[in-house]
Amino acid sequence: MESYRKNGLSGLIRTRNEAPLLGPCIDSCIDALDELIVVCFDCTDNTLEVLEEKKRQYPDKLRVFEYNHKVLAFDLTQEEFDFAKTLPDDSPRLYGNLCNWGMSKARYKYLTKIDADQLYFADELKKWRDVCSGAVQVKWHISFILGWLFMVYFSLYRRVSLQSGKPCLWMIPDWFVRILFKPYSDYSKWMLLRGKALIALSGVNVFKDDRWYVTFDGVNIHPPYNGEGDTVIFKVSDHTYWGKYYREDRKPYSVTEVFVDTSCRKHMFSYPVWFHIHANRKYCCDKVKKMKDEHPECFVPIEDFPDMTYRQVLDKMDKNAHSLFQMTLFALIHKIGVNGIRKHLYLLS
Repeated sequence: MESYRKNGLSGLIRTRNEAPLLGPCIDSCIDALDELIVVCFDCTDNTLEVLEEKKRQYPDKLRVFEYNHKVLAFDLTQEEFDFAKTLPDDSPRLYGNLCNWGMSKARYKYLTKIDADQLYFADELKKWRDVCSGAVQVKWHISFILGWLFMVYFSLYRRVSLQSGKPCLWMIPDWFVRILFKPYSDYSKWMLLRGKALIALSGVNVFKDDRWYVTFDGVNIHPPYNGEGDTVIFKVSDHTYWGKYYREDRKPYSVTEVFVDTSCRKHMFSYPVWFHIHANRKYCCDKVKKMKDEHPECFVPIEDFPDMTYRQVLDKMDKNAHSLFQMTLFALIHKIGVNGIRKHLYLLS
């Protein structure tokens, strides 16, 4: 699988009826990728027209494929849901196999999924593309020992937090993260190229009403950060694929995808690289707007968010809506990411 692929980073979008979002998403990320693969399925809006226009704009990078199977993925009836759960793992009607089919089109050795409801920080994403393509040489350095120590210590912090039932923020003060994240980041690049790590990316949930806000909306489950481990940069291999994922307790019913890496590489974390505008999707917007009108305290103007400490962020979260796994991880994401968020506010203008 790997021999014919070139050094570089591919992006993969899976899309159905997301025409209003696709153009801005593609524009925001394509310059930071070596190619962008779009797999569309069951589209009844003008998605294909938007993609044709973007192909003319980016003829050397944008590659569009139609997936000609009836996929059972989102907004399923009880009958469809029950049937989808029984499908064999290799069924082309599963969303995970649509993703695997899209991955098979990749011409580069490394890949990350790109979601249509995200606006990307191209300069941050490009740093990883440059590592994957070899434009930036990554050689072992003695500072990687500090990076390894930070990785071990961060895992310890999370285990202690899980035992305590709350994030033990005293274990990762700002000054500590500020000093050690750089060697950790450099070490993670080296680990990625050696095939020993998956780089987990993240973003910030935002909502536009009279202005842009960061959402703490526990009712609609919009924590301030998203992407806590399910969006990764990885080396394409026989060890990587998407499998079937569903939850019996979540409606509307869906059978989606979960990323599987059977080589059990480490997850290492990076700066936020997108604004997540899911709350402004047509089917979400009215619900989130209602929540904002009734509970304005759950929405923070985007300009004010980078000035919040993580303690303030944590105190504002609905603890019942977010897992401890999320809350402990978001501490690192916030401490390393606020300056990048502030720097990229222009994307929302």
